[in-house]
Amino acid sequence: MKKALNAKDTARTCRLGPGTVTVRWTKDKVSAVALEPCPTSGFAYKPRCHSPLARSLTRVLAGAPVPQRLHVDAGRLSPFQRRVLGRCAGIRPGEVMTYGELARAVGSPRAARAVGQVLAHNPFPLLIPCHRVVGTGRRLTGFRGGLAWKEYLLAHEGWQVVGEAAKRRLAGKAGTGRGRAG
Repeated sequence: MKKALNAKDTARTCRLGPGTVTVRWTKDKVSAVALEPCPTSGFAYKPRCHSPLARSLTRVLAGAPVPQRLHVDAGRLSPFQRRVLGRCAGIRPGEVMTYGELARAVGSPRAARAVGQVLAHNPFPLLIPCHRVVGTGRRLTGFRGGLAWKEYLLAHEGWQVVGEAAKRRLAGKAGTGRGRAG
């Protein structure tokens, strides 16, 4: 579904995995990605725009591995947010990092909670893969679209999720019993 927001903005919504994805962009820059839960999965989506961005988003929304980077509009982000999200964008598919490891990687070793707040307000989930950041002991913690989204995305990348409710964590890569954190 395509929605005209103003003369320069476009939004598209589709169903994917455990919910819906709405992508908004201005010209060729993504301005926001919103994830919402829904009771069904799968979608039918055909873009009308044939820009490189639309083709990349279509592949992501069709379930292909999320590209490491897409051109996003980071102009409204603070320098700290840019550092955190920039490093997060470099976490490759199939790898995870803890909040503390990410804080150390951006030069703020005591800022794990601040890193968590940046990721909780990540305007570009899927494009900047904040689902690859987990709590200590590989615990699954909050995710802007809900933990069902985080589990879906990590399982899509080969991770096994074990445990119940608040104790859910990554057990390792499916079929290997191990995985690499950080």
